[in-house]
Amino acid sequence: MKKILIINPFGIGDVIFTMTVVEALRHFMPEATLDFLCNERTVGLVRLNTSINRTFVFNRDEYRRDWLQSPLFFFKKLRGFLSLLRREGYDTMLDFSLGREYSFFAWLIGIPSRIGLDFKGRGIFLTHRKKIKGYEAKHVADWQLSLLDNLGVPYRSGSSKLPIKVPPQSQREADEFLKKYGILPADTLIAVAPGGGKSWGKDAVYKQWDATRFAGAVTGLLERKPAKVVLLGDGSENDLLSRVASEIRSRPAIAAGEPIENVCAILLRVKALLCNDGGLLHLANALGVRTVSIFGPVDSRVYGPYGNETPHEVLTQPVPCRPCYRHFRFPPCRYDRRCLDELPVEKAVAALEKMI
Repeated sequence: MKKILIINPFGIGDVIFTMTVVEALRHFMPEATLDFLCNERTVGLVRLNTSINRTFVFNRDEYRRDWLQSPLFFFKKLRGFLSLLRREGYDTMLDFSLGREYSFFAWLIGIPSRIGLDFKGRGIFLTHRKKIKGYEAKHVADWQLSLLDNLGVPYRSGSSKLPIKVPPQSQREADEFLKKYGILPADTLIAVAPGGGKSWGKDAVYKQWDATRFAGAVTGLLERKPAKVVLLGDGSENDLLSRVASEIRSRPAIAAGEPIENVCAILLRVKALLCNDGGLLHLANALGVRTVSIFGPVDSRVYGPYGNETPHEVLTQPVPCRPCYRHFRFPPCRYDRRCLDELPVEKAVAALEKMI
């Protein structure tokens, strides 16, 4: 029986793309051990996937702090973590980190087959590699699925739904949370996520449609359809959510910083999600929730909702400079966010109305 360690240290969207690889492996190797190594921000999500046997967390920031405080403690802690992985006796590693550190560690602990994407020659410790300059021309998930050729695993491109199991307790907590805002099970509920793009740091604003436009889209929809609204985001986006809420006449629910299990439970209650290009888009798509998403500098053909199983609509503005994000690089914007700011609110209203 094969024992495979799958590594993706990035955010929610990236991890969900990699979960399509997990599903292909689980379908072809139902008895295999499929373990997943992720970061602290995505561990809650990974543990909800019933196809994954065990989850390991590697917190890079924590290890950096340990190094600065005490190199001796750093090496002792790292050795303990690698010893834990060595005892598992993995025969294969699938590395989606695009770096060299994880494949080096895998070589160090004796994983014989190390498969991954080789970006800028960083795959020197991989035994099987696919050279890439970036994700282009096809979807990220398809790039990652193509690595399964090295294992002789057939796969079906375009399958998006994932076996994410929400605990009953989280479902009850989500119901109670929505009830506080007067939202009942029979109500038509729309979710709105006006933030996202955390991995872009200070440039995240270039992935985010304006808060006033989100509020305008919600208001336009409510003028046509009776519905309730819940605003979603992480804890750092509370001010943004409050700003959007203040411009909506009816009082929306605000869920900022909720555990990922509860976010999944809320999403499973909604008719559709209006959002930017970000992790919540891909989470909703994987749960089978309809989405309307705003894409600015990023190519939605590569990073958009994956597959055709869940209805979705991607909104873009046809300006000649987009998409400008290529080879994992966002160049300085010379046109003052025109790809976002010229996208009309009415376009989002019409798409939302169609989805519900």
